Amino acid sequence: MSADPTSVPARAVMLEAAKTAAQAFAATGKALDTAATELDSSASQAVQSLNSLGTALAKVNDGLARTPPGSSSAAQLADQRDQLLDQMSTLTDVSTAFDDLGRATVRLGGTTGTVFVVGNQSGQASFARNDEGAVQFAVIRDGVTTGLSPTGGALAGMAEGAQRIAAVRGSLNGIASDFTTQVNAVQAQGRDLSGNPGAALFETGTRPADISVSLTDPRGIAAAGATGGVRDASNLAALQALRTSGGFETRTTTLIAGNAAALEQRKTVADAQGAIRDGAVASLASSSGVDLDSEAVDLLRFQQAYQASSRVIQTARDTFQTILDLR
Repeated sequence: MSADPTSVPARAVMLEAAKTAAQAFAATGKALDTAATELDSSASQAVQSLNSLGTALAKVNDGLARTPPGSSSAAQLADQRDQLLDQMSTLTDVSTAFDDLGRATVRLGGTTGTVFVVGNQSGQASFARNDEGAVQFAVIRDGVTTGLSPTGGALAGMAEGAQRIAAVRGSLNGIASDFTTQVNAVQAQGRDLSGNPGAALFETGTRPADISVSLTDPRGIAAAGATGGVRDASNLAALQALRTSGGFETRTTTLIAGNAAALEQRKTVADAQGAIRDGAVASLASSSGVDLDSEAVDLLRFQQAYQASSRVIQTARDTFQTILDLR
């Protein structure tokens, strides 16, 4: 178009390129909306699961209070308690304390966190997301609402994810706002093919990233400068210079690279934490689980001991019978 500013087909191509740019901004904004909606759904489900686990643990605590210590029923309830605690720990970081009956008191958010389960009473966790996109968790117990700041588990990941989405949306809106404002400013300072001041090329919706092309006639592109003729392309040069000075592409690339690096870092941490957890589970299994090989050896040893003892008894009985027969 710079080579022939009067070419309507070239202007049409440029207008289509503008539409593509606007659609890219709008699509990215909608993708962030989808990610935020999915995060809300996941967080709500996680909170519901946490509440169900808390209610179940309170019932187990009540059962332990009614069951004689050391009985098989108490052992079964203790196993259920440990399973519930294990499931709760996948959702958020928990701190537990046990009384003499084996009942668990659970705090969410670490050792100084909010009390969630005590005795046969359980609180109710809640989830909300404010206008800035930040996630807020709370626990309601005995009519008192206490803030919850998870530092581990799925809830902590969701809180960080919400902050990341909010930060990306803010950066995207900043880039989009500068893009439309500055491009429209360059357009306004030039003249279109009819010699009129350039009309706005882009318009925005409710949010800065909701960009669309407001110009419908390719002849309306202001290629010429304020004093130039129809073959002048000085305003196109100003638009090209804005591509560099505005830093839109650089800022977008930096935004994408930053999120990619953060994602890769989280994957590395997740792999390391997974290895630590697997090691802990293996250690627990080795100390409290059943080794089938060892049990088989013990069973064989006990069987041989029983057979030896039964042989002694049989021999003694035969001997006594022989003595009695001597009479």
